[in-house]
This record gives sequence, C-alpha cells and structure tokens, in this order.
Amino acid sequence: MRRQSNKQITAILFTLAFLIYANALFAGFVLDDQDLIIKKSTFFSHPDNVLAIFTIPDATFNAATPYYRPLNTLSYMLDHYLWGLHPFGYHLENILIHALVAVLLYLLLVEVFNDWRLAFFAAVLFAVYPVNAEAVDAVFNRNTLFCALFSLASLLLLAKGGTKWTALSFLAYFFALLSKEPAAVVPFFLLTFAITSGGRAFRARWKALAGFFAILILYFFIRQHVLGVFVANESVPFSIARLKFMSAVIFENFRLMLFPFKLDANYSLLKIFYTPSKAAAATAGLASLVFFSIYKKTPAPVRAGSQWILWGLLPVSNIVMIPSAPVAERYLYTILPGFVLILAYALSALYRRKARATVAAGMLLTVAMGSRTFDRNFVWRDNMSLYRSVIRSDPGNPEYYYYLALSLYNAGRLDESRKMFESALKRQPDYPEALTYLGLICMKKGDLEGAKRQFQSAVSLQPDYAAAHAQLGVVYAEQNLFEQAEHEFGETVRLDPGSAGAHLDLAITLLRLGLYKKAQAEFINVLSLAPDNITAHNDLGAIYARQGRLESARREFRAVLTLDPGNSLAARDLSAIGMEANGGK
Repeated sequence: MRRQSNKQITAILFTLAFLIYANALFAGFVLDDQDLIIKKSTFFSHPDNVLAIFTIPDATFNAATPYYRPLNTLSYMLDHYLWGLHPFGYHLENILIHALVAVLLYLLLVEVFNDWRLAFFAAVLFAVYPVNAEAVDAVFNRNTLFCALFSLASLLLLAKGGTKWTALSFLAYFFALLSKEPAAVVPFFLLTFAITSGGRAFRARWKALAGFFAILILYFFIRQHVLGVFVANESVPFSIARLKFMSAVIFENFRLMLFPFKLDANYSLLKIFYTPSKAAAATAGLASLVFFSIYKKTPAPVRAGSQWILWGLLPVSNIVMIPSAPVAERYLYTILPGFVLILAYALSALYRRKARATVAAGMLLTVAMGSRTFDRNFVWRDNMSLYRSVIRSDPGNPEYYYYLALSLYNAGRLDESRKMFESALKRQPDYPEALTYLGLICMKKGDLEGAKRQFQSAVSLQPDYAAAHAQLGVVYAEQNLFEQAEHEFGETVRLDPGSAGAHLDLAITLLRLGLYKKAQAEFINVLSLAPDNITAHNDLGAIYARQGRLESARREFRAVLTLDPGNSLAARDLSAIGMEANGGK
C-alpha cells in the first residue's frame, strides 16, 4: 500500500477515535480520581518528587498496595503542571492516547499481516467499541490506555526487525509494564504465537523473546522491591468455589465483548455469580480459542486474535483475586485488539465475496457501536450521573444510593440527598453511615431531636462507629447536655485516637464542665496531632492563665498570634497577662 494512502487512513482513524469521545472532554473527575489526582496535588506541585514516584505504590502514598504504575502517576504530575486541577486537559490526554492506540493497532496489523483492509476494519471497531468507554472516559484508567499503547508499540517495533527497532521494542515493553500489570502476558503471547506459527519463526525470534522475558523479570524484581508483595493478598483460597467464580467472571468478559450494550460501571459480586450454563458457555468459549490457537489450518489473524484473548483473559480471570473489582469494562481494553482482529478477519472474508454488503454492514456496525459509545460518555461525566446509571442497572444496590446521596449532600441538595439515604436504608436497614448522614441533614435543618435519633440508631447498629459518636456528642453539646457529650466524645477519642478533631471536641466539652486539668491534657493531645490548631492554643493559654502559669499562657497566645496575626482576642489576653505580671499597672 502506498505511504500516502497509509497516512490518510491513520488520519481518518485518529479523527474518528477523537470525535467519538469529543463529548468526554467536558467531563469532571470521578471515583478514584479523587485519590490518584486531587489528593496528590500538593505532592505533584513539587518537581523534586519525580524520582519518588518510582519508589512508591500507585494507589496511595501511605499504604502498600499491589499496584506499581509509576508511568501513570508521572503523567498526572505532568498534567498537574500543565492544567492544575482542571479536568479538561486530563480528558484530552486520555482521548489522544486512545486515538493513538487505534492508529498503532492499524499499523501493527498492516506490518504483520500485510492487509490494510483487515487492519482498517479492526482499528475502526476498536476505536468505537462501547466497552472501551470506561477506560477512556475516567482519567484514573489512563494506566490501561498506556498499557495498550506501549504494548502495541513494542510489538510494532519488534515486527519491523533489526537491532535498533528491537531495542526500542524492549524499552516500549518496559514502559507498558510500568503502566499496568496485564502487560506481563505479552512475552507469553509472543512465545505461543511463534511456536504455533512454525518452528522457523520461533527460531528466528528466540533472541527477541529472551529479551522480553528478561525485561519482565527485571520489572518483577523492581515491583517486589517497591511493594514488598508479589500479588494482592489472597482473600479467597483457591478451591472449587474459586473455579466456579472464575467461570462466571470469564463468562461475563465474553458477554461484554460479544454484546457490549448492557454496560455497567459496577459489576458487583452479586452480579458475578456461578450457574452451570455460564460455566458451560465460558468453557466452550475458552475451548474454541484454544482450538483456533493450535489448529494448523487456522488463518494467522484468527490464531493471533485467539491467543491474544486467551493470554489477556488470564490476568482478569481472578485466578488471583483482583482487589478493585472482579469484572470491569476497562479490563477488556487490552484484550479487545484480539477480538476485533477476529471480527475484522470475518469482515474481510465477507468483503471478498460481497463487497458492497460488507461495507454497508461495517458502516452500520460502526454507527451503532459509535453511537452507544458517544452516549456512554455522558454516564462518566460526573459521579452523580455515574451513580444514577448504576442504580438504573442495579436498583437493589444500596451502596450506590448511598454514594449518590453523599454527592447530593456535598452539593447542598439536602432534600434529594435525604431521599437517596432513605432509599439506601430501605434496601439495607443496617446502614449506620446512611443514618449518620440523615442525622447531619436533620442538624442542618435545625431538628436536633431528629438528628439525635438518627445518631443513636447508628451507634446502636455499630457501637465502634466513631463518626456517629462524634455527631451525637455535638447534638448533646448543642442541647447543653455536657456530661452526655463528654461520654460520646470520649468514645470518639477511644475509637479514633489519631483524630485531632475528636480530642478538640472532648477538650472543649471538659472545659465547659469545669474539668480544667482534663481539658488541659486533651488540648495538649490536640496540639501533638495538629500543632497549628488556633483554638487549642487559645484555650490552653486561658487554662494556663487561670492556673497562674503566665509564661506558659503567654507562649500559647503568642502561638495564636503567629498563626493569626489579626486575632484581637489573643492580643487582648496577651496584653492582660502582661499587665498582671506587672502588678496590674
């Protein structure tokens, strides 16, 4: 094919992939974006932290997780430099990466199979396929996009041959591994495809294969060193029950690939359940892929697609339990190239017999899939639309009523929020978090008795729920029932001793009860946890002044003025201490 035509096709693919997701440019941050991007904004503001990214887990900076994806985190730091916390730029990058993945898939298939029509059909289907929406629309899923981008790039560079391109393919593969764990299957795909394609092809590529496996071993060594764990902690022992669960997971992945129209942002354990029919369908699907992988007369594109799917399904089959979710549409993003390759081969074969009918069917399929994807982008616009979509698909799920209610509460839409919390409680009566927020809504509306009832119900359901004790203490304090308030704040401190706010509430209550020594101890606890707490410095200064410890009182009031130079009360108290020290002159 002429180079000029190739450029035109890649331009068409890039434009198509971009336009399908253009309405996602104006979406906000959702779900894990809060932890991975927003909460880390201070960290990202310091360029010196670039190197630190490679020595910490991906999910949080204060706890080891089985995720090591530094390249993804590094991209967020760059975005923070370019865009701050404006989501437009982050979404723009996701869409551009997706468009590049579609182009790379086309170029790879042309290079390997020398069939531009096959490559074009596959790349178009990949660009518009609805299950990809989750990976593209949610910024926190960029690790999946990077994994696909660099995996395909490594294969394309390898296919070009030559020492220089092979070395670059190793680098691209290392980047894929630093993006997301599923890239680990790429060398195994290369190995099986080389073997089943003929011994000669295998012998010609054994050095490159050895290089890929060497990169994989290096990655696992680095990952183990940083995380201290090889895989996620096993929450379910491997057993017959696990095999049944895996069959349900594999069935769901097949369903999403074959019928990408009943989509959901939350595939809970209640949805992923075993039935003999699901197990039979999953087994038949796997058996078909194995057959087409090893059958000598299988066309090369079908063999490659089958093996790509088989290896891609392995990391998401829950042979090792996935901590985040057992099934998710984003998991299919790196598997889908194999599936669309098989579909494209079928379309190419049909084209040779009925060209016009195939073109019409292909256009109809593209429009149908693209329309569904374009519509799906609106679901990922913000958390509220996302939670509503889950509720529509799973109306019995109390968790997402609670999440929606919480979003409405934070937006100040209290009446709507109350209805959603009540809906969550209808589906799960023992939901202390929902009861606590209903109490908070009552407080905002001035109904202290209603709030007290809700908080008491939450505490009775979960006696170790610190937040409910804290809010119940606030209600008692508002009602001047300070002894009851002291008890609740004391429980809060016992349950959450690291909370400066809990110690402060208890200290203020003890002060109101006239228990100055106990209050003094709690204010000191507050300052050990939050040295810049103005209220604690001020009230502790007042206690010291009452005890005649003027130098200590002076130190506390000066601390207040250092933190808040315009604090007139602290200035007055400091002046009064000075006068007292001078005999009242």
